[in-house]
Amino acid sequence: MRPQAKPAPLILNVEDREGPRYVKSRILHRGEFSVIEAATGQSALALVRQHAPALVLLSSRLPDISGLEVCRLIKADPQIARTVVLLTSPGVAQARQRVEALNCGADGYLVEPAEPEEVLSSIQALLRLRGAEEAYHRTTQALHDNEDLFRQLAESLADVVWILDPAARRLLFVSPSFEALWGHSAENVMEDPRGCLDRLVPADRPRVEAALASMLSDGRMDIEFQMTRPDGQLREIRARAFPVNGASQAAARAGAGNTPPAPPAPPATPARPLRIAGICQDVTLQNRAGRTLRDEEQRKDQFLAMLAHELRNPLAPLRSAADMLQQLSPSREDMFRARDILARQLHHLTRLVDELLDISRFNQGRITLRQDLVELRAALNTAVEAVRPEIDAYRHTLRLSLPEQPLPVRGDLVRLTQIFSNLLHNAAAYTPTGGQIVVDATLDHDPAGQSAGNSAGGYVTVRVRDNGTGLSEALQRLLFDPLAPHDPAGEPAGQDRRAGNGNLDSRTAPRNTFPHDGPGIGLTLVQKLVMLHGGTIRADSPGPGQGSTFTVTLPVEPWHKWHPGTGKSAVHSGVPRRIMVVDDNADALEAMTMTLQTLGHTVVTALDGPTAVARATTARPEVVLLDLGMPAMDGFETARRLRALPEMRGATLVALTGFGQPEDRRRAMEAGFDQHLVKPADLDALTRLLDTLGENHG
Repeated sequence: MRPQAKPAPLILNVEDREGPRYVKSRILHRGEFSVIEAATGQSALALVRQHAPALVLLSSRLPDISGLEVCRLIKADPQIARTVVLLTSPGVAQARQRVEALNCGADGYLVEPAEPEEVLSSIQALLRLRGAEEAYHRTTQALHDNEDLFRQLAESLADVVWILDPAARRLLFVSPSFEALWGHSAENVMEDPRGCLDRLVPADRPRVEAALASMLSDGRMDIEFQMTRPDGQLREIRARAFPVNGASQAAARAGAGNTPPAPPAPPATPARPLRIAGICQDVTLQNRAGRTLRDEEQRKDQFLAMLAHELRNPLAPLRSAADMLQQLSPSREDMFRARDILARQLHHLTRLVDELLDISRFNQGRITLRQDLVELRAALNTAVEAVRPEIDAYRHTLRLSLPEQPLPVRGDLVRLTQIFSNLLHNAAAYTPTGGQIVVDATLDHDPAGQSAGNSAGGYVTVRVRDNGTGLSEALQRLLFDPLAPHDPAGEPAGQDRRAGNGNLDSRTAPRNTFPHDGPGIGLTLVQKLVMLHGGTIRADSPGPGQGSTFTVTLPVEPWHKWHPGTGKSAVHSGVPRRIMVVDDNADALEAMTMTLQTLGHTVVTALDGPTAVARATTARPEVVLLDLGMPAMDGFETARRLRALPEMRGATLVALTGFGQPEDRRRAMEAGFDQHLVKPADLDALTRLLDTLGENHG
């Protein structure tokens, strides 16, 4: 399809004489112009307004009004003022006539008679000039429109937009948001661009000035720095810049890819960009969010590492006790001692696993303490048992000195055990092989009875001493602060070799350091746990290489509130029951069967759900202890099928499982269970459940 031909320009031929008018029109037609004619000035004005011709070929002599007046009226009317007027005059033109023609607004002047080529050339020259003017006006208007759009966009952004003339080193534009970000008006920075550098923190200023110097040569920059606003706020800024090159530079780059390779020439200095545009962003919140996320990740890693260590601590004495029981002929005393170790460490391990599963509490950063009456001897003995393998590996000597009277405190046995096991862990790790560790406790009475809010009037003080690497004076002041700056002597303060956070420094750790399984809970958490118990902790040392003493002080409970237990489970006198135990773990099944049979109950077992459903019709158990996580048929489906059996009407179904979340309890109740116990089930809880069952049936 051929492109549509451009219409011929329209020319208005104004001449009162018919012969000359005809001749001029013939000339214009020959020049491929469209032509309309007028014989008077008034008709010419009407035709200009009606048809908007590209050019008016206007005779100066007209019967009604002169051509000069017609030209003046055309140029005075805003709607038709841009019409090109070529004024013609017969005879010899005088200078005065030319001046009058130009003064009245004529774009050109032609003396008649003129050669046809001269007439056409004059018209074409005037039309080309007007076309160039219109193109210039269109370009100028487009630039103004784009500038207005740019300003509107820049002013609507919270980020600061700026444009720089690198040759003059002068800012051409700065968006108004500069004042909100920097605290100075945009006008001030336009007058003195370097004034904004005064707000930079001193440490960042040399780096920013170097980046600005490089930007002036290549137009590029991407840098982050800190600045202080007039109100004292510290903000983090990211500044980016990119070059804006001129048309000739852009054309040179565009043409470079289309030209054949030229002989190598000496390297030329790159052209400076015509303009540099840039943006400044306040990235304070984004950076803080990023740091918070990294801190959370680090805290999660530390938490998991701490749990790995804390879970392994009770496993060591459990293993030792199990090895003792597996001997061919353990003495009666060894058997009792192994039994007690297993009971204490199993309780400790169960509590730690419960805390691991309490994910919501960890995410919220909360630590919940049980408020029990605790005999501090139990916590100290359990802590010693947990760290004993490490102490033996170092070949240390441990002396435990406790008073004869009870040491009752209000608190959480597991958390108290964590406090002292961590202190013993650090003492063992940072004492050279064959060292000495002493743990002593004293009961101090306060005559006033009210200091530090202690209504009991007394404190128990536990000291953990070692003759190990010791602490510098600066380290003693900063030991419990994980965010403290580095020690001037080169030792990190809060994350030091004593903080138990896993950042051991090979330059300061003892040469015989034991290869640890994990970092422990850290001194910062130890301090937090002590404070939650209403106590205090401090670290003392004569100096490096002279040992350390960690002193924990806890308020004691009034003696009349203290009712120490016997350490033995209460005797339950419930009636014997027919109980079915269903578990796919053969060891767990055997252990539970032995326990229930020892209590006098009749026990039927099943290793899976289908077997349990099949045996229930003949065994008719009163109670079913049912594991939830079994293959083939899980505990939920097994419970539903048991409930459907006529022989199981009135039976009590107990979910005995490792699934202990609220959603697991809800699903168990919906599946038909009556109770929900979390593994490992406490014997007291199980026997209380069976006793309650007996009361209900009675």
